Amino acid sequence: MKKVIGILIIAALSSFKANAEVSVGITGNAGLLDATGKETFNSGTTTRKEELGIAYVSGFAELHVPLEIGAGQFRVGGSFVPYALESETTENARAAIVSSASGPGPESAGITRQAAQSNKVSVDIQDLTTYYISYHYNMFFIKAGLMEAKLVTNDSLATGSVYGDADLDGKFFGIGFDKDLNDGVFVRGELGQTDFDDIKLTSTGSDNVNVIDVTGLSGANLSISVGKTF
Repeated sequence: MKKVIGILIIAALSSFKANAEVSVGITGNAGLLDATGKETFNSGTTTRKEELGIAYVSGFAELHVPLEIGAGQFRVGGSFVPYALESETTENARAAIVSSASGPGPESAGITRQAAQSNKVSVDIQDLTTYYISYHYNMFFIKAGLMEAKLVTNDSLATGSVYGDADLDGKFFGIGFDKDLNDGVFVRGELGQTDFDDIKLTSTGSDNVNVIDVTGLSGANLSISVGKTF
Protein backbone atom coordinates (compact mmCIF):
# COMPACT_ATOMS: atom_id res chain seq x y z
CA MET A 1 0.00 0.00 0.00
CA LYS A 2 2.75 2.48 0.92
CA LYS A 3 4.64 1.83 -2.34
CA VAL A 4 1.52 2.20 -4.47
CA ILE A 5 0.50 5.50 -2.87
CA GLY A 6 4.08 6.77 -3.06
CA ILE A 7 4.28 6.02 -6.79
CA LEU A 8 0.95 7.72 -7.46
CA ILE A 9 1.93 10.84 -5.52
CA ILE A 10 5.27 11.10 -7.35
CA ALA A 11 3.53 10.68 -10.71
CA ALA A 12 0.99 13.34 -9.77
CA LEU A 13 3.58 15.87 -8.65
CA SER A 14 5.67 15.29 -11.78
CA SER A 15 2.63 16.39 -13.80
CA PHE A 16 2.15 19.59 -11.78
CA LYS A 17 1.32 22.75 -13.69
CA ALA A 18 1.59 26.29 -12.40
CA ASN A 19 -2.12 26.87 -12.89
CA ALA A 20 -3.26 23.74 -11.05
CA GLU A 21 -5.96 24.37 -8.44
CA VAL A 22 -5.32 23.98 -4.72
CA SER A 23 -7.90 23.39 -1.98
CA VAL A 24 -7.40 24.12 1.73
CA GLY A 25 -9.75 23.77 4.65
CA ILE A 26 -10.55 22.53 8.13
CA THR A 27 -12.09 19.20 9.16
CA GLY A 28 -13.99 18.00 12.20
CA ASN A 29 -13.46 14.26 12.85
CA ALA A 30 -15.26 11.81 15.12
CA GLY A 31 -15.14 8.04 15.33
CA LEU A 32 -14.66 4.84 17.31
CA LEU A 33 -11.54 2.69 17.57
CA ASP A 34 -11.50 -0.95 18.71
CA ALA A 35 -8.37 -2.66 20.02
CA THR A 36 -7.23 -5.73 21.89
CA GLY A 37 -4.65 -5.12 24.61
CA LYS A 38 -2.52 -7.81 26.20
CA GLU A 39 -0.50 -6.89 29.28
CA THR A 40 2.24 -9.19 30.57
CA PHE A 41 3.36 -8.30 34.10
CA ASN A 42 6.06 -10.48 35.68
CA SER A 43 4.94 -13.52 33.60
CA GLY A 44 1.23 -13.00 34.33
CA THR A 45 -0.96 -12.07 31.35
CA THR A 46 -4.17 -10.06 31.16
CA THR A 47 -6.10 -9.56 27.90
CA ARG A 48 -9.03 -7.25 27.29
CA LYS A 49 -10.79 -5.44 24.46
CA GLU A 50 -11.40 -1.71 24.51
CA GLU A 51 -13.53 0.74 22.50
CA LEU A 52 -12.27 4.30 22.35
CA GLY A 53 -14.19 7.32 21.12
CA ILE A 54 -12.13 9.99 19.37
CA ALA A 55 -12.87 13.53 18.21
CA TYR A 56 -10.45 16.09 16.82
CA VAL A 57 -10.02 18.95 14.36
CA SER A 58 -7.46 18.94 11.54
CA GLY A 59 -6.40 21.19 8.69
CA PHE A 60 -5.89 19.94 5.15
CA ALA A 61 -4.45 21.01 1.80
CA GLU A 62 -4.71 19.21 -1.53
CA LEU A 63 -3.50 19.67 -5.10
CA HIS A 64 -5.88 19.09 -8.01
CA VAL A 65 -3.71 16.96 -10.28
CA PRO A 66 -3.95 17.84 -13.99
CA LEU A 67 -4.24 14.21 -15.10
CA GLU A 68 -7.16 13.25 -17.31
CA ILE A 69 -8.15 9.69 -16.43
CA GLY A 70 -11.73 8.96 -17.40
CA ALA A 71 -14.24 11.63 -16.49
CA GLY A 72 -12.85 12.23 -13.02
CA GLN A 73 -9.89 13.98 -11.41
CA PHE A 74 -7.09 12.91 -9.06
CA ARG A 75 -6.00 14.94 -6.07
CA VAL A 76 -3.09 14.46 -3.67
CA GLY A 77 -3.10 15.99 -0.24
CA GLY A 78 -2.37 15.83 3.43
CA SER A 79 -3.82 16.81 6.79
CA PHE A 80 -2.34 17.65 10.18
CA VAL A 81 -3.66 17.86 13.75
CA PRO A 82 -1.88 20.83 15.40
CA TYR A 83 -2.36 19.66 18.99
CA ALA A 84 -1.98 16.49 21.08
CA LEU A 85 -4.86 14.05 21.46
CA GLU A 86 -4.98 13.06 25.13
CA SER A 87 -6.35 9.78 26.47
CA GLU A 88 -8.01 9.18 29.81
CA THR A 89 -5.77 8.02 32.66
CA THR A 90 -5.78 4.28 33.43
CA GLU A 91 -5.07 3.29 37.03
CA ASN A 92 -4.45 -0.10 38.61
CA ALA A 93 -2.79 -1.62 41.67
CA ARG A 94 0.16 -3.97 41.21
CA ALA A 95 2.62 -5.66 43.56
CA ALA A 96 6.13 -4.66 42.59
CA ILE A 97 9.08 -7.02 42.66
CA VAL A 98 12.49 -5.87 43.87
CA SER A 99 15.81 -7.66 44.11
CA SER A 100 17.09 -8.69 47.52
CA ALA A 101 19.94 -10.67 48.99
CA SER A 102 19.62 -14.46 49.14
CA GLY A 103 18.15 -15.85 52.33
CA PRO A 104 15.82 -18.51 53.69
CA GLY A 105 12.26 -18.93 52.49
CA PRO A 106 10.81 -17.06 49.51
CA GLU A 107 13.68 -14.59 49.56
CA SER A 108 16.22 -17.33 48.79
CA ALA A 109 15.73 -16.60 45.09
CA GLY A 110 16.82 -13.01 45.65
CA ILE A 111 13.30 -11.62 45.08
CA THR A 112 10.95 -9.69 47.36
CA ARG A 113 7.30 -8.98 46.50
CA GLN A 114 5.99 -5.69 47.89
CA ALA A 115 2.42 -4.72 48.73
CA ALA A 116 0.23 -3.60 45.81
CA GLN A 117 0.77 0.02 44.80
CA SER A 118 -1.05 2.42 42.47
CA ASN A 119 0.12 2.85 38.86
CA LYS A 120 -1.25 5.45 36.46
CA VAL A 121 -0.71 5.59 32.71
CA SER A 122 -2.07 7.87 29.98
CA VAL A 123 -0.98 8.48 26.41
CA ASP A 124 -0.86 11.45 24.04
CA ILE A 125 -1.03 11.18 20.25
CA GLN A 126 1.12 13.95 18.80
CA ASP A 127 1.74 15.20 15.26
CA LEU A 128 -1.06 13.14 13.69
CA THR A 129 -0.47 13.49 9.94
CA THR A 130 -2.13 11.90 6.92
CA TYR A 131 -1.06 11.65 3.29
CA TYR A 132 -3.61 10.64 0.70
CA ILE A 133 -4.64 10.40 -2.92
CA SER A 134 -8.27 10.72 -3.97
CA TYR A 135 -10.29 10.35 -7.16
CA HIS A 136 -13.23 12.72 -7.68
CA TYR A 137 -16.09 12.19 -10.09
CA ASN A 138 -18.85 14.79 -10.15
CA MET A 139 -19.61 15.41 -6.47
CA PHE A 140 -18.37 12.03 -5.17
CA PHE A 141 -14.88 10.73 -4.36
CA ILE A 142 -12.89 7.80 -3.04
CA LYS A 143 -9.71 8.20 -1.01
CA ALA A 144 -6.80 6.09 0.31
CA GLY A 145 -3.76 7.06 2.28
CA LEU A 146 -1.35 6.65 5.18
CA MET A 147 -1.34 7.98 8.74
CA GLU A 148 1.53 8.55 11.14
CA ALA A 149 1.87 9.99 14.63
CA LYS A 150 3.93 9.84 17.79
CA LEU A 151 2.53 7.89 20.76
CA VAL A 152 3.82 9.54 23.94
CA THR A 153 3.34 7.72 27.25
CA ASN A 154 2.79 9.58 30.52
CA ASP A 155 3.71 7.32 33.43
CA SER A 156 3.24 7.48 37.18
CA LEU A 157 4.29 3.97 38.20
CA ALA A 158 4.97 3.05 41.81
CA THR A 159 6.91 0.02 40.55
CA GLY A 160 9.64 2.32 39.21
CA SER A 161 9.15 1.17 35.63
CA VAL A 162 9.02 3.58 32.68
CA TYR A 163 7.45 3.08 29.26
CA GLY A 164 9.06 4.56 26.18
CA ASP A 165 7.33 6.32 23.31
CA ALA A 166 6.40 4.63 20.03
CA ASP A 167 5.64 5.46 16.41
CA LEU A 168 2.03 5.03 15.34
CA ASP A 169 1.53 4.07 11.69
CA GLY A 170 -1.59 3.10 9.78
CA LYS A 171 -3.56 3.22 6.56
CA PHE A 172 -7.08 4.37 5.72
CA PHE A 173 -9.62 4.52 2.95
CA GLY A 174 -12.84 6.47 2.60
CA ILE A 175 -15.73 7.57 0.44
CA GLY A 176 -17.52 10.90 0.43
CA PHE A 177 -18.97 13.85 -1.40
CA ASP A 178 -18.20 17.52 -2.07
CA LYS A 179 -20.87 20.19 -2.33
CA ASP A 180 -19.76 23.37 -4.10
CA LEU A 181 -21.09 26.67 -2.75
CA ASN A 182 -20.12 30.17 -3.93
CA ASP A 183 -16.69 31.65 -4.75
CA GLY A 184 -14.82 28.33 -4.55
CA VAL A 185 -16.13 27.45 -1.09
CA PHE A 186 -17.27 23.86 -0.55
CA VAL A 187 -18.46 21.50 2.16
CA ARG A 188 -17.42 17.87 2.34
CA GLY A 189 -18.68 14.76 4.10
CA GLU A 190 -16.64 11.58 4.38
CA LEU A 191 -16.91 8.12 5.93
CA GLY A 192 -13.61 6.30 6.42
CA GLN A 193 -12.03 3.19 7.87
CA THR A 194 -8.63 3.28 9.61
CA ASP A 195 -6.32 0.37 10.48
CA PHE A 196 -3.20 0.94 12.58
CA ASP A 197 -0.14 -1.28 12.87
CA ASP A 198 0.32 -3.28 16.06
CA ILE A 199 2.08 -1.56 18.97
CA LYS A 200 4.40 -3.06 21.59
CA LEU A 201 5.57 -1.18 24.68
CA THR A 202 8.11 -2.64 27.12
CA SER A 203 8.85 -1.07 30.49
CA THR A 204 12.39 -0.41 31.67
CA GLY A 205 14.08 0.92 34.79
CA SER A 206 13.21 -1.70 37.42
CA ASP A 207 13.14 -5.44 38.17
CA ASN A 208 9.51 -5.53 37.03
CA VAL A 209 8.99 -6.75 33.47
CA ASN A 210 5.84 -5.25 31.97
CA VAL A 211 4.95 -5.58 28.26
CA ILE A 212 1.85 -4.16 26.57
CA ASP A 213 0.82 -5.45 23.14
CA VAL A 214 -1.95 -3.57 21.31
CA THR A 215 -3.39 -5.36 18.26
CA GLY A 216 -6.37 -4.85 15.96
CA LEU A 217 -6.43 -1.08 16.47
CA SER A 218 -8.99 -0.02 13.87
CA GLY A 219 -12.32 1.72 13.44
CA ALA A 220 -14.67 3.92 11.46
CA ASN A 221 -14.47 7.69 11.24
CA LEU A 222 -16.95 10.36 10.13
CA SER A 223 -15.70 13.78 9.09
CA ILE A 224 -17.21 17.08 7.95
CA SER A 225 -15.03 19.67 6.20
CA VAL A 226 -15.28 23.26 5.03
CA GLY A 227 -12.78 24.44 2.44
CA LYS A 228 -11.97 26.77 -0.40
CA THR A 229 -10.45 26.09 -3.82
CA PHE A 230 -8.02 28.60 -5.36
